[in-house]
Amino acid sequence: MSKEWLDFWPNCQQFVLSRSVSDHCVVILKEVSVDWGPNPFRCLDVWLRDSKFKEFVSSSWYSYEVMGDGIFIFKENLKRLKAYQKIWNKEVFGYLNLASKEAQKKIDALDERDEGCGLTGYEREERKVLLAELNKAKFKQEAVMFQKTRQSWIKQGDLNTRFFHSSVKWRRAKNQLHGLHVNGKWCEDKEVIKDKIQSFFEDRFARNDACQVGLDNVNFCSISETDNDMLIADFYEEEIRIAVWRCDSCKSPDPNSFNFGFIKFYWDIVKNDVVAAVKDFAVNGHWPKGTNASFLCLIPKIENP
Repeated sequence: MSKEWLDFWPNCQQFVLSRSVSDHCVVILKEVSVDWGPNPFRCLDVWLRDSKFKEFVSSSWYSYEVMGDGIFIFKENLKRLKAYQKIWNKEVFGYLNLASKEAQKKIDALDERDEGCGLTGYEREERKVLLAELNKAKFKQEAVMFQKTRQSWIKQGDLNTRFFHSSVKWRRAKNQLHGLHVNGKWCEDKEVIKDKIQSFFEDRFARNDACQVGLDNVNFCSISETDNDMLIADFYEEEIRIAVWRCDSCKSPDPNSFNFGFIKFYWDIVKNDVVAAVKDFAVNGHWPKGTNASFLCLIPKIENP
């Protein structure tokens, strides 16, 4: 299938059936769109460059009043910010495709009028404003597509949106789960697939009391008092900051949608809570429920798994 075909039929799939006694195989081409449920919400990097977003984060973060341990407060602040962030995305950041189309439509109308009877000075200024808004919307669209494609070797700003769209569709088609073999039979029922996947990982991660490691009569080597004092010493803000900056900014967002890029960009706002969370865990060694939650991604290891 060509890229042009995928532009019109992004959910198209091709299946080759067994040929049985014939010397030909039946090829089925069908358009499949399965709703696996809501997609995880993600904090987009392009938001970090928006001055309105920084004001929103600052005012929201300092308005939260959460009681509890440091790590619990930090988790709850991120959770609450995510809920307000969804509203901010709709009401302030806006729907990029719609904003781009509306600006283009108004510019086209002014161009047609300019070819006919000409434009007034006010209308020419209006067209300049609309062109600036269109360029801004296009930049945001491209930044979003750049993050979705994960093409880290291409610098943002190439205006190659066709490539970005093709890359996103290629990744989705390659990583899409078409179905499962359930009890030896091919199944495409999404509810059955979701149930089987959940039960598989529940069994895989379940505790096995029959398999326990015994450490009786094992002589462990002891560390020196100096090394022990270093290991149990309090964390300093600077070494916590260095550890954060050593992490990739755009990789592995937590379930609340925030990655390390967000923490770095707004370090002045969140640093007190980050430091308090790290020190609290160092003392108590306790994870509140939901703090270390994560998504399990089914990564295909073979062609058409």
